[in-house]
Amino acid sequence: HIMTLAGIELRYLVNDINKRIDGYYVSNIYGITKDSLLFKFHHPEKPDILLMLSTFGIWITNVKIESIEPNKLLKHLRNNLLRFKLKEIKQIGTERIVYLTLSYFEKEFVIIVELFSDGNIIICNSEMKILALSHSINVRHRQLRVGSQYAQPPQDSLDVLNMTEKGFEAIRSESIPVAKWIGKTLGLPRKYIEEITRLAKVESKKKGEETSNEEVKRLFDSATQIINNVVNGQHDPEIVRNDEMYVNPISLEGEN
Repeated sequence: HIMTLAGIELRYLVNDINKRIDGYYVSNIYGITKDSLLFKFHHPEKPDILLMLSTFGIWITNVKIESIEPNKLLKHLRNNLLRFKLKEIKQIGTERIVYLTLSYFEKEFVIIVELFSDGNIIICNSEMKILALSHSINVRHRQLRVGSQYAQPPQDSLDVLNMTEKGFEAIRSESIPVAKWIGKTLGLPRKYIEEITRLAKVESKKKGEETSNEEVKRLFDSATQIINNVVNGQHDPEIVRNDEMYVNPISLEGEN
């Protein structure tokens, strides 16, 4: 069982990795599972860094994880990306997609890690044309295959990093419970929703249309506070290693 990484947790991880891997280049790549790869980054003066890329997360690890099964992208990555520098790692808003740009002189590749539904790892050239990917996708609004142009899926939730109090007022015209509306609109996991309603002192099962202006304001303030705390890393990262090598970078107040 893998807990999914929320977009705001990913934002914290991406910011953290960005700060740490500056000036490093890829010295080796290992296939761990069919959905996970381990990148070894080298720096002339600093210690090596191991970066795990998988369809359920991306994180720096101190453990050289052993290979469990072959990864079909490995050969392609090793042939093309050794000695490449990590130019940047970014995420757009709090979408659960990470873009890693690697460059070597004038050559450039982009690795895209998608962390929603079944997850995917996609290798593109600098024009965002797909060179290789974990698995092709052919759904109504989206086709991903070798040779096609990469396009991200349509966005469905609010940009939580730039939300306004006005955007929150829509809750008052909803008959669904407060907690459900927040979860759906902000795309947040339950533990954060519970924390938001607790901080705002609003009963989570209360219907949206029964909330007062004052309660909506408190919910907005609490949501903003929690999102900022997570994104800025004002919490203790907790790394939980079970058989699935899962990383949970966040711990909330009152969790033991």
